[in-house]
Amino acid sequence: MLPHRLLGPTATGRAVADALVLHADRGAREANPYYWHRAQEGTARLLKEIQSYGDPQLSAATAELLDDPGSRGAWQRLGDLASAAVGASEDGTAALAGAAWHVVTKSRLGYHVGEGYDRELRPDPEWRDWTARPPAATETEPLAHIVIPFRDRSEERTRARNLVACLAALGDQTVPRDRYHVTVVESDSAPRWRETVLKYADEWLFAFSDRPFNKCWTVNCGVAHARRRAPYLCVLDGDALVDRDFVRRNTERFLRPGTGGFMCFRDLSYLDPAASAAAVRQRCTDGQAAPDPDALRWFAVQRAPGLCVWVTREVFQSVNGMDERFEGWGREDIDLVLRLQLATAFDQYDDRMLHLHHPSSAQLKDGQTVNSHLPLLSWAPTKPIGRLERFTG
Repeated sequence: MLPHRLLGPTATGRAVADALVLHADRGAREANPYYWHRAQEGTARLLKEIQSYGDPQLSAATAELLDDPGSRGAWQRLGDLASAAVGASEDGTAALAGAAWHVVTKSRLGYHVGEGYDRELRPDPEWRDWTARPPAATETEPLAHIVIPFRDRSEERTRARNLVACLAALGDQTVPRDRYHVTVVESDSAPRWRETVLKYADEWLFAFSDRPFNKCWTVNCGVAHARRRAPYLCVLDGDALVDRDFVRRNTERFLRPGTGGFMCFRDLSYLDPAASAAAVRQRCTDGQAAPDPDALRWFAVQRAPGLCVWVTREVFQSVNGMDERFEGWGREDIDLVLRLQLATAFDQYDDRMLHLHHPSSAQLKDGQTVNSHLPLLSWAPTKPIGRLERFTG
């Protein structure tokens, strides 16, 4: 049975509104340019079906949402009108409904906007002055090692602000702070953020590179050169905003027999700028255990391979870490996940993972990422991984 017949008019109306937000909102493209590019044929087909249907009110609501895709009111109005149309004439709207569900189920992008979302909210301008939470000095072996690759040389400093929020959230956990070690590896042509990082993290490492950002090599450097070793590794992007139980919940998952690694989420919630400000305020300033989804707006990247991967140190070393040939955005995370799935029992959970907004650096050429020429599953290094001196000449 087709989704619009199985789930009914209300769900179908929302599918129409969601699909058109994905079509028009730049934030959907920033969440994942590759998936967004692949979805455009489907969203264009939906627009044609709405035009062919010939309902003036539905057409006007569509134009309103396309003009302002961030408006919750415009999204709600279009969803309500589409629901009413489907409810009144299921057969007459079959093509329109089918086009909407094709986008929602095939594009690998979804949409959420809460009733309490405030699109006017702005980031805390005082993020540099947040109270430092330096971990207590200890040399005991931790249970988990969290490695965060990082670079920010922009004027906006958005990624640096996100990193501080990420580190502040990691400093507010339900397990003792000495049970996990946080290493930030800054890879750049010059060190810029050491003092800021060490307000919150156990360790800052610098990996010189004047080339496009290489997440894989940067992560490998953090694993190879950390001051303290741990049996469990977490590769975490600096734009992640984790909840208070993040470390406890995920380290305990390794107690499940046979577990060598896992992803703790299925769909990545890519927040827009206002929602990022709300989430950071709730988690880092107000001290909530997790942000309230009702106050947030996000694009869901379905089955995203990146942002956060947990793996035993033994398994990470057995697959030679991340593939250091990848530079720039795209495919490096899926390559690691595929190799882990071949190497060990690899699980996937369904936690909510929040990605804070930043201007996208991703680029596509003819619809492909800059790394599309690199064969997946082909990493076979001939030298030790994570060499800090790799780009020093």
